[in-house]
Amino acid sequence: MKAVFAGTFDPFTIGHLEVVQKAVAVFDKVVIGVALDTGRQSQAPIEKRIEIVKKSIADINYVSVVPFGGLLTDFLKQQNTTFLIRGLRSEKDFLPEQSLAEVYRSQKADINPVYFLTSPKYSYVSSGIVRELLKLNGDVSGFVCSRALSLIKTTYVNT
Repeated sequence: MKAVFAGTFDPFTIGHLEVVQKAVAVFDKVVIGVALDTGRQSQAPIEKRIEIVKKSIADINYVSVVPFGGLLTDFLKQQNTTFLIRGLRSEKDFLPEQSLAEVYRSQKADINPVYFLTSPKYSYVSSGIVRELLKLNGDVSGFVCSRALSLIKTTYVNT
């Protein structure tokens, strides 16, 4: 079985990495879909975000990284799967995700969201926190994959 884990990944964090690791334990193949246009202004270009994801997952088998635009449900159709991976950091993530699942189902009735809880030690990690720390010259080494740290710093500092 194949599943899609989609997001802007602006940037990809250690929490995202943990979700991927959990997903490959369940699914035969995981496609990480990096969103081109989400209505949010990404801080880094899609090419850099993809490069960061690829560096972060370099040692994980059966995972691919693909850019996509438009509706996530259309991307699921293109990938020939109904399984959508989502990460939950805390109960605060649940209600918005529940609402999103209903929106997805309005576009693709057979969608199957699969939720993975992040470890408590990553419950406060977010891409926004990483960007803010970098903007203030903070240490993000505990928030992102060490293989991607240098690239993340050069991509996000002074953006």
